[in-house]
Amino acid sequence: LLARHAERRPPSAKAVAEWCDDLARQLRSGSTLRDAMTTTLPNDPATRRATDELRRRLDRGRSMADACRPPVDSGAHLGLAIIVITTAARLGGSPAPAIDRTAGTLRQRAVDADERTVHAAQARLSAHVLTAVPLAMLLLLLVTDDDVRATATSTLGATCIAVGLS
Repeated sequence: LLARHAERRPPSAKAVAEWCDDLARQLRSGSTLRDAMTTTLPNDPATRRATDELRRRLDRGRSMADACRPPVDSGAHLGLAIIVITTAARLGGSPAPAIDRTAGTLRQRAVDADERTVHAAQARLSAHVLTAVPLAMLLLLLVTDDDVRATATSTLGATCIAVGLS
């Protein structure tokens, strides 16, 4: 199940940034944009899967502008990179600086997402604790205290517990 979900997820910002870095490196070494796009394979499986169609279009002789239509499942990060590459192909000149800036933007997006996850971790932990501790305490008291057990098994006590759980 996790493997299927990983296959369908859009490429992450970090993975697309690495691909953009590799593309820019190829371009600075003298490759054309077409050659860099067809020969630079992303390391990330999701990015590779999302860019396969783009490479096939280029291999079949389509123009860069025509081949760079964003794939359906590309996601926002790869979509940004494809738009920058398409614009660079249409305008001409050296696309390496634009692709480098795109990689920087995507790395910043990844850092921001990681920071949001870290800040939300305390709230998630608090929610788990506030859910688990009362239940654990009720179970402990049911096992150890006769008065609590008698109250919990009465109609009013069972109703209170059911309302509290719901």
